[in-house]
Amino acid sequence: MENSKSDGVSRRIYTPPSIAEYKEMGLGRHIIDRTTHPNFRASSWPAVHGTGIQQKHRLPNINYNSVLVTVIGNQWCEGGWHRLQDMLQYTHEHGYLVALEEVDDMSILPTDAIGIMRACAALLALDSGFEWCLMVDTDVHVEKDTLVRLLAHSRPVVFPVLEVFNNVVKGPLGSPMLMFSGQGLQPVVWSAMSCMLFNTKVFNCLDHYAWHGHDYHFSQSLNHFGHQILVDTDTVVGVTRPPTGTPSRPWDEMMEGMKRSHDSRLDDERHREPPPDYDPFGTGHIDKYGAYWNGTERDVSENGSVNGPGNGNPPEREERDDS
Repeated sequence: MENSKSDGVSRRIYTPPSIAEYKEMGLGRHIIDRTTHPNFRASSWPAVHGTGIQQKHRLPNINYNSVLVTVIGNQWCEGGWHRLQDMLQYTHEHGYLVALEEVDDMSILPTDAIGIMRACAALLALDSGFEWCLMVDTDVHVEKDTLVRLLAHSRPVVFPVLEVFNNVVKGPLGSPMLMFSGQGLQPVVWSAMSCMLFNTKVFNCLDHYAWHGHDYHFSQSLNHFGHQILVDTDTVVGVTRPPTGTPSRPWDEMMEGMKRSHDSRLDDERHREPPPDYDPFGTGHIDKYGAYWNGTERDVSENGSVNGPGNGNPPEREERDDS
């Protein structure tokens, strides 16, 4: 506390502790001072060109050819982050307005809040005026042209084909199983929700509960409002982690797996390293914390931010008086 008497009146002004003082209090783990911190969530929100500008009074609007890429959590598998970065840059180069938002992991037990996180992603994209929303899990390996390919169909709901890595997935990732590529868009009864592109108008008819439960339940919710999942058999992404499948696993095995997942979530490593063939003279760069960004350092500093405790205030948004 500090005393202030600038106008003759004594006031007590609160001065936040410094990072060093927080660490002395044993709270150093909660200070976000590096991109490998578990609570670091990458964001390029608000986006440039007016997409993220908040006015005092405004009606919902669509910014055409705009897409919000929402990542469900921040616990990246190796190789996932730099592939996403390359995809964002590639999509930007093809004329789309792209913003990135890593959704805060709200889970108490592993994966128990994924439905809430996806619902938050949908509301953010819809209320912010984006035309499209790509939801992607942190165990997915996208290709640089994945998003452009899916957007080219201009359909309300489009998924890519999910390809299994190292035989980690034992069961089906959808029905019917699409075994052959090159068949264009194919309707399915249901598909795993690892990577999904939506026109945000679809979110107007989905309530909060649609995002909870089995992937088949989500497909039922879409079908109820006249939307069917289409899978682009020409667009393939990889999956590096198996689905949880907890109901069919023995209790001891399920508890052991949940403890491993919980401990892993507390690990500082978030695998934001650059690609193996990273060229320091190319378009991407590595920040001072070792995280790779495909874009110039100026682009990231102007359009990026970090969400989380101990990290200062969020970027200010322009406010207009329409009166």
